[in-house]
Amino acid sequence: MTEIFPPLANDATAVLIHDVGNYIQIAMSAMRLISRHDGVASSHSLWAMVAQAEDSLDRAGALIRLSRTGLASGEEVPLDECLAEMGTLLRYLAGPNVRVRLHVGIVPKVRVSRLGLQNVLVNLAINARDAMPDGGVLSISALFADGPEAPEVEIIVADTGTGMDGDVLACALEPRFSTKPTGSGMGLAGARQFIEAAGGRITISSTLGRGTAVTLRLPTVV
Repeated sequence: MTEIFPPLANDATAVLIHDVGNYIQIAMSAMRLISRHDGVASSHSLWAMVAQAEDSLDRAGALIRLSRTGLASGEEVPLDECLAEMGTLLRYLAGPNVRVRLHVGIVPKVRVSRLGLQNVLVNLAINARDAMPDGGVLSISALFADGPEAPEVEIIVADTGTGMDGDVLACALEPRFSTKPTGSGMGLAGARQFIEAAGGRITISSTLGRGTAVTLRLPTVV
């Protein structure tokens, strides 16, 4: 299985990853100290924000560690649990003007890195949020589906945003292609690499002015 993170190209990259990891640890320590402050402990909204920041830093640290070893090995992941534990995170990053809808049917497990799959969904959710600057609906569903050779699970991340025209859609999955002024163009490309490494596939449908749907197909655990 191909790794989502390529081997370290040189020592400079290794040093950069190491140093970013150090800053994550510093930020995590600061958040833990803040969480003990009386003002935070007595405010549900502040406590929830701090808890979400700590969770995000934990995920970032885990991704840094995985960048050293790759995502070659997966685990049997129950999608209902995988998506349920992301609910708060998705609603937090979507913002107050975007409604988040999660729907998981009765689906079999898939063999994949749980953190890797959740990271893909976070990237797709951020793209969806950015496509809805005036608000909208972000829908994430997971359903059983018939595959060309064997049963699959179909995960759809859909938004009601600005959509893409044909030229943009044709390049959307290519590395370093982005329509955002500060975008790296690696979110969708990384999602494609991860899903294909897990034996699945990714497709995108979009209508300009009406929204976009990204469909992930993953083989089920036999």
